[in-house]
Amino acid sequence: MASNNALDDVWISDSDSHDDKLSNDINKLRENHLKSGFLDGITQAKETNLQKGFDEGFPQGALLGSQVGQLLGLLQCLDQKYGDQDESLRQDFNTIQKEVRINKVLTKGMFNEDLNLVGEHPLLAKWKPIVKSHCDKYSVHTSV
Repeated sequence: MASNNALDDVWISDSDSHDDKLSNDINKLRENHLKSGFLDGITQAKETNLQKGFDEGFPQGALLGSQVGQLLGLLQCLDQKYGDQDESLRQDFNTIQKEVRINKVLTKGMFNEDLNLVGEHPLLAKWKPIVKSHCDKYSVHTSV
């Protein structure tokens, strides 16, 4: 009865099958370790860069969010109190809600390659005087 295992064959030389099998096993093991190390390195780099990007971008994003929130809040308060009699105020409030959504405020085109805002944000530059004019009209003192 013939054996299917090449290691059981007494006529096969040690250098033939055994070395080939060992060499294949070592190559597979090496390949698996390389893949694992590569994936670990990529994962670590992504996590490091993601955290760095968040740490660098968060203060600017928070500042923009605060400014947008202040403008929206002021117009919303004025609209609640005076919107029924002031169609211009009501229209501005409805428009600002559409224009200053997060996906429009934080668009890539507003920032340089280092993700820094260059100058004043165009939407804030547009809406600050509009909100200020409504605040002035109703004697609301603000630093907008």
